[in-house]
Amino acid sequence: MSAIQGMMDNQALTKKEQKEIESMMQDMMFREMQEVYIGLVDRCFNKCVNNFRSRKVQSSEKECIKNCVAKSIAHTKRVQMRFTEQNQKLNAQMQAGAAGGMPPTQVGGGGACY
Repeated sequence: MSAIQGMMDNQALTKKEQKEIESMMQDMMFREMQEVYIGLVDRCFNKCVNNFRSRKVQSSEKECIKNCVAKSIAHTKRVQMRFTEQNQKLNAQMQAGAAGGMPPTQVGGGGACY
């Protein structure tokens, strides 16, 4: 649980403050989503579009872009899945530590996530 969520759960913030924080978090998430989308477009365009002699997108370029996007989406899903797994392990360790009075240990080996 984040510090912000903890404060919001404990009603330490006024309704106005809660709305401001929620709005800021939504703005941050939107900006992050835009950055991911722009990065995806930029990466796949630079990888797949090499010929500017024609106004039409070539069939090979379309196929390359389709594959690039599919791989990027699959990678993002895999990273999200691993992050969720690690977060669940950490939460379980924190709850077990809180119940037994032991500090949580570090989760994961710091290696690649896929």
